[in-house]
Amino acid sequence: MKVEQINEIDGEVELRITASVPEVEKAFEDGLQLFITQYEIEGSEDEAPVQRIYKALGNEEGRDAITSAVISFLLPFALECEEIIPMTSSNVNAESDPKQGEEFTFSVTVLPKPEFELTDYSPVEVSVPARTDVTESDIDMQVHMLAHEFATVKVDPETGEEEIIEPEVTDEWIKNTLQGTGVESVEQLRSQFRETSERVKNEQFENSKMSAIMAEYAKRFTGEISEKMTAAMTDDMYEAFKTEIANEGMTLMDFMLQQKTDEKQIRASLATQAENQLIQGFVLDAIFRHHKLKLELADLMSALGSLAPGDEEDAFETMQKTGRVFLLKEGASRMKAANWLMENSKINIIE
Repeated sequence: MKVEQINEIDGEVELRITASVPEVEKAFEDGLQLFITQYEIEGSEDEAPVQRIYKALGNEEGRDAITSAVISFLLPFALECEEIIPMTSSNVNAESDPKQGEEFTFSVTVLPKPEFELTDYSPVEVSVPARTDVTESDIDMQVHMLAHEFATVKVDPETGEEEIIEPEVTDEWIKNTLQGTGVESVEQLRSQFRETSERVKNEQFENSKMSAIMAEYAKRFTGEISEKMTAAMTDDMYEAFKTEIANEGMTLMDFMLQQKTDEKQIRASLATQAENQLIQGFVLDAIFRHHKLKLELADLMSALGSLAPGDEEDAFETMQKTGRVFLLKEGASRMKAANWLMENSKINIIE
């Protein structure tokens, strides 16, 4: 793959990318198959990806979809060649449609991830509240919430008033209702709730320590987060948010009516979160570089475990096939930097 930098304006770089014939062939096979899977394009398994896309979308839309899919597949490999981690990409242009058996040239403008330094790299000192204990009242509340999920509504035929009736959580009720869960008694249920609650409390405590440390290091960050970086991450977070509420069976309009908000307010809130996340990421990048930390296989496996728990091998194979191993390396380096901060910061526990 040949990659040329042909222009640079305000930190953005315009690249001209020429893929070889074998690389184009791979894009037509793997890239189009990814497109078919992502958008659930129907068709016979005997059909070539190109034929299936044209058959499903027609000539004009099919041609545009194929060009987009081929470019989307090739771009990460081109950026990997230049060791560029993109914050944004735009202005994608192709001199012609990609064709099997021929080289393919296109251009794209990317905003490479910048490097920022901190004003001070010495360890910080923070204070956080002590971890709270799981109480019997906490477990009672969870049992009550479970019973409420199985509550029934009884309507008084004379007054029309509704009465919510919750079942009594007994060993017999658990055996009949929670079959297949491995829980057969109230004692086991409460034990399971306690175990889960203890784990959550531990995670919350560790997160509180990390948040306090990051807040102190953020004060040492003096870089400027560009509007383009914030806008790009906000857009990604907004799309992820819409998917999340859709998975919960709610439309965006339902959510806005329920929360008495609108798209502008949602985006403003996400933009604030996006800027904070960007700063935290750049802080961790700076820590990793300054202290000359090195990635080892265990770091990569740990990062894979966080990205795709229980599916690490398939996730790594997919990243390799799609040229996105850089995302794994970035995640692993930031996790290692975060661990360094936890190990080297002074943390006071307020009882």
